[in-house]
Amino acid sequence: MIEDMLIIGPGLVLVRRRRWWLWSVILVYLPAMWVALRVNPTYSAIGTIFVIWLVLLIIAVIRAALARCPRCGNYFHMHGPTFLLLRHCLHCQLFLKADRAG
Repeated sequence: MIEDMLIIGPGLVLVRRRRWWLWSVILVYLPAMWVALRVNPTYSAIGTIFVIWLVLLIIAVIRAALARCPRCGNYFHMHGPTFLLLRHCLHCQLFLKADRAG
């Protein structure tokens, strides 16, 4: 059991890190738009910030979607074409914080 957690732990850290990046990019949207409006209220500045944010969002979603489960090797958040940002593997039901359980 402990050996399993030593193998699974680094994989779950990677999955959590990718989820954290995705949520960070999502949460940055409104403050970035507010700053863009304050600094330069033209549509070109807002459009540029939006395009940059959209590219970062696409990259973060792809990285989170393609994170593999350390136990079963399947995609952690994807089952077929469905991307669900749940707290467990959609295949083997490994909990996101299984390596932290006491």
